[in-house]
Amino acid sequence: MKNLSLLVCLTLPFAAHAGPQEACAYSVAMDGVSCLVMERGKITHEQYAKSGGPDKTWGLASGTKSFSGVAAAAAVQDGLFKLDDRVSDILTEWQADGRKDITIRQLLSLTSGIKTAKPGWGSLRIDYADAIALPLEYAPGTHYAYGQAPFQIFAAMLERKLNGEAYQSYLQRRYLDALGIKLIMRERRLGSGDPSWGGGGSLSARDWAKFGEFVRQGGRWNGSQWVDAAALTQNFEGSKAHGGYGLTWWLKPLKSATVPLSGTTENATDFYKGGADSLPVTKVWMAAGAGKQRLYILPERNLVAVRQTSSMLLGEKSGFSDVEFLRVLLAP
Repeated sequence: MKNLSLLVCLTLPFAAHAGPQEACAYSVAMDGVSCLVMERGKITHEQYAKSGGPDKTWGLASGTKSFSGVAAAAAVQDGLFKLDDRVSDILTEWQADGRKDITIRQLLSLTSGIKTAKPGWGSLRIDYADAIALPLEYAPGTHYAYGQAPFQIFAAMLERKLNGEAYQSYLQRRYLDALGIKLIMRERRLGSGDPSWGGGGSLSARDWAKFGEFVRQGGRWNGSQWVDAAALTQNFEGSKAHGGYGLTWWLKPLKSATVPLSGTTENATDFYKGGADSLPVTKVWMAAGAGKQRLYILPERNLVAVRQTSSMLLGEKSGFSDVEFLRVLLAP
């Protein structure tokens, strides 16, 4: 294992097996700074290395995207829209061209057909207005394309529906405040000052895990249902264009599903190259960001796991494998 300037390892007495400790040890060996495992809502193991710590926040990169899928379920509960409503019902400037039939579901599943930049740092530098102005490149629903613009469009659409209330304010009051979480959004990458909803969030491992536990429980917290349960469930259904990507979440796809492997799934490493088939679970829900920032939800095992690195670039070079982490975590 690499030399570590600090290693804090907390294993609680009710941990059911060695998997969490071994998975976190693997994460640390692969440049991880934070690793935390929850079972049935209780932390069973957490491990911090180098400058990591229980209250230390790290950038989530594209792990930020999944907050929008849950926000959509909150908006459905509020009666603001349905997932299959057209975006152009709210962004009326889209009614004059081929974008008029794009649905909110297609926007969040990255199958809208909107022309979007390839993944990379430059694609983060897009404000709401420029995202809304992007033209149609493919027929809606026919093509999957990973990028930041759809999340900027979703934020702008929701703010317009909310008569100008900031998207972050809506997230906080609708479910994050109930969880005791403050999502830190960075604007410095965007010249316009619009937050980057495709990759600008930061959280501690504990708070990101708490968000994951909220999702695992179907949007319930302290006895209250905070988002529409059916809409949240649809976050975890793949599309015809990409069976391994739902509404802002990466998924373990069915063997028969279409999963494009070129140009769209680099962030998920080996997850869609056959390795996930060896895992002893049928459902994996994953929020994934550059630098191998990860939130995993394993509903069949009542498990939530988080691992973080200190750099958006360092983690990409570590050789970290999602399948190996989960294989060790799930070992008896």
